[in-house]
Amino acid sequence: MLPSARCSFLNDKTVETQILLWCVITPAILSLAFVVGAWAIQRSESNAWSRPLPAVLAVIGWCVAVSACMYARQDLDWSALEAWQIVLVPIGIASLLLAACPCEADSLQATSPRTSFGLWWLIAGLGSVATAMWTMPTGDGWTDMLPLHRPWMASVAAASLINVWSLDRMRRHGASPWILWVGLAGLVAPTLLAASAYGGLAEWMVSGLVSTFVFATAAVLMPESTIGKLFPAVLLLAASTTATGRFYTYEDHPTWLYGLILLMPTCISIPDAWLRERSTMVRVSTAVVVAVLLLAVTGWFLLGDSLFGEPTEEW
Repeated sequence: MLPSARCSFLNDKTVETQILLWCVITPAILSLAFVVGAWAIQRSESNAWSRPLPAVLAVIGWCVAVSACMYARQDLDWSALEAWQIVLVPIGIASLLLAACPCEADSLQATSPRTSFGLWWLIAGLGSVATAMWTMPTGDGWTDMLPLHRPWMASVAAASLINVWSLDRMRRHGASPWILWVGLAGLVAPTLLAASAYGGLAEWMVSGLVSTFVFATAAVLMPESTIGKLFPAVLLLAASTTATGRFYTYEDHPTWLYGLILLMPTCISIPDAWLRERSTMVRVSTAVVVAVLLLAVTGWFLLGDSLFGEPTEEW
């Protein structure tokens, strides 16, 4: 092997190792640490905070896990951060408030004060709008994209609220232990879009997938916990990344494809509206089938040409 080729090979292996360490292993370990904390709180004596605190820890742990990846893998210039690098701020604040909000009942049969219910949705609405606003890229290099800001801000805010409403409806009908898996499926499509547009964004999304996977697994293993209330953070990140991918991509994807990616969690939840009285196995199996079909369509249109297209002619 030539020295130059050997050096290139070693550099590639180093990059792969760094990605594995900071985008997969580190988020998994950090998320698992907060899961253990949530489990310990759940086993402790009941008090006013024993129920919402696991959800709060889940949100904090998720934000820490995805932030660690960005801090380690991105060459951050704190005076010139890009929009997608700071959007975690409104996402984290809104999700933390939603997780701590004591208004929610775990089912539709239970009641909660109307003012508290309205407060929860007020926070969700403000969080969706703030996420949409912070997602839009700014600066001299983005002036040609300014006409797209308003429609995409409206799309991100509306899609976030619709997705939160759809998954909250599922959660209130007994899907709380596995609701994060629907959110995880909704995060896959924006990750595919990011992979076709910008490597740094794709790496960050991989850390989000890993962290969400850990908490989704924990929610299934601890069905009595409130870890599932992490789902608004996942949905806000998915909508934000979809818009970011649109601004960074050079591909001319159809409008309906962006709409499908934005509303993927809602699309997965639609059949559940008619199946909520059926067994968990039927509901989960249906959601898996719908998610696989939608992700297959999305992946084909996003990555089909690069994976299965004819190689370009070299001159």
